[in-house]
Amino acid sequence: MKEGRGGLANILIAGTYLKGNLNADGGVRIDGTVDGEVAVSGTFVLGKSGVIKGTVKTKDALIGGKVIGNIKSQGRVELKNGSHVNGDIICKRLTMEEGAIFDGFCRMSEEKPGKEKKVVTLNKTELENEPVTKN
Repeated sequence: MKEGRGGLANILIAGTYLKGNLNADGGVRIDGTVDGEVAVSGTFVLGKSGVIKGTVKTKDALIGGKVIGNIKSQGRVELKNGSHVNGDIICKRLTMEEGAIFDGFCRMSEEKPGKEKKVVTLNKTELENEPVTKN
């Protein structure tokens, strides 16, 4: 199903509980609870009463509820007032309203999510021993 003029083609209403993975072609709005991975090809909207316990993979995400897991977006992620994300976010753009809670790490880049980069961590001693070049 594709997003129509009315917006989202798939809706999981408040009070609904889904255990398992949810895959959707088009946009999805969730006001209930999903215990599993959510993969959406279009826009993903999590309403204020919505809870996700698992990874979210989407084009764009608008988060109003609670996500316990990582969010991987090809575009933007918006965390609305009252939202709570306990996990990492990978996206191109991130916006957070005052009152949003985000406990995790964020990586923003033009690369597609899923491509891992090698991260090099230096300890304090290694940093202190680095030669400093002045121009």
